[in-house]
Amino acid sequence: MITRRTLNKSLMSVSALALASAPTALIAQDRPAIRIAVDNLWRTMAPLNGLSTTGNRININFYEALTEVDWFNDPSGATVIPKLALSWKRDGNVWQFKLREGVMFHHGEEMTAEDVAFTLSHERLRADDAYEPRGAIFSSNIVRVEAVDRYTVEIETDSPDPNMAQKLSNHHAKVVPKAHYLEVGVDAFGQMPIGTGPYKVTLFRPGEVMTMDAFEDYWGDQPAAASLEWRIVPEYAGRIAGVVAGDYDFAVNVPFDQQEQVRGYDNINLINTVAPNYVMFAFNTRPDPEDNPLVDVRLRHAMIQSVDMETIVKVLFGDETFFPTIPFNFPDYGDFYDPDMVDPHPYDVEAARALIAETDYDGEELIWHITRGFYDNYETAAEIMIAQWAEVGINVKMVVVDNFSLAYQRPFHLLNMSNGTDFIPGDPYRPLWLDWNPGSTRASADWKVWDPTDKFVELGEKFVKAVEFEERRDAYLALSKEWQDVTPGMYMWKRLFSYVHRTGVDWAPAAGEMRMYGNYLTVS
Repeated sequence: MITRRTLNKSLMSVSALALASAPTALIAQDRPAIRIAVDNLWRTMAPLNGLSTTGNRININFYEALTEVDWFNDPSGATVIPKLALSWKRDGNVWQFKLREGVMFHHGEEMTAEDVAFTLSHERLRADDAYEPRGAIFSSNIVRVEAVDRYTVEIETDSPDPNMAQKLSNHHAKVVPKAHYLEVGVDAFGQMPIGTGPYKVTLFRPGEVMTMDAFEDYWGDQPAAASLEWRIVPEYAGRIAGVVAGDYDFAVNVPFDQQEQVRGYDNINLINTVAPNYVMFAFNTRPDPEDNPLVDVRLRHAMIQSVDMETIVKVLFGDETFFPTIPFNFPDYGDFYDPDMVDPHPYDVEAARALIAETDYDGEELIWHITRGFYDNYETAAEIMIAQWAEVGINVKMVVVDNFSLAYQRPFHLLNMSNGTDFIPGDPYRPLWLDWNPGSTRASADWKVWDPTDKFVELGEKFVKAVEFEERRDAYLALSKEWQDVTPGMYMWKRLFSYVHRTGVDWAPAAGEMRMYGNYLTVS
């Protein structure tokens, strides 16, 4: 826990750092140099190879996609607005996007339809030797991408897709300069990324710092800051002390149990925001290890029904977030959301005991791999859940490791993870199908946790092809029911992100992204 003593010690440390590398108070056009204390920086900033919480937090400032989610005017995240594409239209399976003219990449070349076509190409995303193969799952229905002229792109899909404009607000559509990307290769590109955004990367040392300058040839309005510095300060106390001392303007990730104390400081503001992401755990439903008791769905259902997750979330987070009682019935999804839906596996200890009695489970130890400190309050929640499972005779051991590479190492029976919800804003496609289909990492990686049932695959294919809302909603409900019948995991709470910033800065969060441009950031 942070105390006045540890805070003062951290203040002395960051003040010494400030003497060595103090930020320039005001530079070009009276815009400030903004410094942000972060917990980590991913090892690459390539758009998809660098897909991560820490990468996604900042790369929105130097990359741009064809469309953008308008978090400022619609905090639900359901509204998509033009970005590099000015307009679009669909004719059957073919979408046509008209691009902005005169958009410049950071290395001085104009963005054209050729760059967009390459960004979405089979070569870059879907080939066996793709440069960024994580993009395949985001673009699996694309069969043709063509530059019709310098500022027009056509995208053909394998069946009618009314959601393409929404999908192109995502990571796979962050446009890269084709010639430069191919010349330097994806690994080098990820160390000095080039996009079209309002800031240009000037320095990247993974594990230490990234700096950006306002891009003077940006097609839109100039951002409020002249430069950004994202510097790793691993310890929470050091990050907060840096903001209190004035050495940093922002800091990320304030542990929830420390927030009341942080609110007591006069010169900083605390912001909590929920993100389009749900914290969860996956059951290992496969016979690996060979004697895995969790292959029995009745034991999985019993584990769901013996945990009072609603109370746990309330105790740990108050009213800042919530437990999604029924998987995929999320408020994020507008008309798909049914607040009156009946939970098929409610908290019921006696029902859980009855299910356990039907199985062959006899107290065997179940290993739960958890990545240390990655999700706020996760280890605390796990301790409570393990105690509740023990009350019904289920023996779970928490094994906390330092990174996901270690968490993925077998043997394990439960695995911490989270699930994004924003691939198609306002639509349950991503969490229900994109992240659980046969091509997803959960079903295909070395650490895979389930084998989708034939029924799940069949229902998923119907859901993917459903265009009209009524048809799509019915397909979604059927697919969701099959997932719940199998229960390969449990959703715990909607993920909470926290930030602090100094007074004199007016900033609006964009879920897990720190957008330092447009209406999101003003500085007095």
